[in-house]
Amino acid sequence: MIQAVSALTYLSRAAHMAREKAILPWVLIPALFNLILFGSLYYLAGTSISDWISSWADTSITGFWSFLEPAVDFLIGAAVFLVWVLLLALFASVFTIAVQLVAAPFMGLLAERTDQRVCAAPLPDESIGAMIWRTFKREIRKTWDWIWRSALVLLVVLIVWLIPGVNVFASAIWFLWSGWLLGAQYIDYGADTRQVSFTEMKKRLQNQRWLVLSFGCIVLALTMIPLVNLLIMPIAVMAGTLIWLEALSEMPLKSTELASG
Repeated sequence: MIQAVSALTYLSRAAHMAREKAILPWVLIPALFNLILFGSLYYLAGTSISDWISSWADTSITGFWSFLEPAVDFLIGAAVFLVWVLLLALFASVFTIAVQLVAAPFMGLLAERTDQRVCAAPLPDESIGAMIWRTFKREIRKTWDWIWRSALVLLVVLIVWLIPGVNVFASAIWFLWSGWLLGAQYIDYGADTRQVSFTEMKKRLQNQRWLVLSFGCIVLALTMIPLVNLLIMPIAVMAGTLIWLEALSEMPLKSTELASG
């Protein structure tokens, strides 16, 4: 419970910091990128499926059964509406994972600005191009590392789901695992900014495992809310960077942040 409160505090501080003029552009860029990409793909997919349904059912009913035409039109309209709703739910859960890979460079820049805001130590000397390439490569490595681990956890979840009386815990296991991954994902941006290896980052997560889990589960719950998931990502990157600097590393902090933390 205490760690959940700490996680919420970090998110609240990140949301407050996001309104600062020096950081706001780096929050809006990934949020706008997410919104444009999400909106474009959502519109194209929804329009294509809706047009297919309409064209498939575009036959007039004549003769004795013509009285059914209004009901058929209603069902077609309901089917199209349902497609848009289901697509929104699907994109809300799947889109976040895809965006984390595509928008990794934007998130890396945001983590860098957050680090500069709170940390007294200078950042490693590196060009923007080198940072973008390093961040993208690290994101690919994280994705592969967590895909095969998730496959093993999914196997456990399926086994638990098949056991009567115990299968009620299957969803909880998967939710907690997904929360842990998401917490590690956002905290890693702060570690990567300081060029801490991925292996070392994972070791340090164990020192604050309940904080990482609480943080990830809260963010995961927020990402399940359509549209909110597009805005929570930059805030989570900032909060994860704060967690890395203040709870998982020994970096010197600026006095103002020490007082607010």
